[in-house]
Amino acid sequence: MIHMKKMMTTGLSSMLIMLLLFLFIQFFLGMYINLFVTIPVTQPFLMMAYEPYGGFPIVMVHMFLGILIGLVSIGILFLSIRTGGPKLLVAAISLFLSVLLAGIDGLFFLFDGQNNINSYLMSTGFILAMLFSILLLLFIYQPISQAEGRT
Repeated sequence: MIHMKKMMTTGLSSMLIMLLLFLFIQFFLGMYINLFVTIPVTQPFLMMAYEPYGGFPIVMVHMFLGILIGLVSIGILFLSIRTGGPKLLVAAISLFLSVLLAGIDGLFFLFDGQNNINSYLMSTGFILAMLFSILLLLFIYQPISQAEGRT
């Protein structure tokens, strides 16, 4: 029978690989939107004020994928709490905060006049999310040292 901690670690690594795939797709959608989609600037901050425009479906897919990325990062955070290890927990909290940074600044970019600072912070959050995802994978697949194995 598989040990419960081993099952959680396997689930955590599967979620991290899924998150990396989502982040990869999110990057290309974001680059496409940045280069080829003109988002109209409106005064009201409600989404209903937006009329559909040429790139509207792609922006909606980008936003939906961002929500999925946020939910997966919450799942990774909960699994890392259960799996243990302070390094794993700090990296998972940092991953969640970087996804949160990217998401909040993405919304500010869309609804607050498309400021360059919001675009910069959104991309910084994305890069940090990639970094912490890879770091978490390294922590999960790190070989157990002999001192830890004797307990």
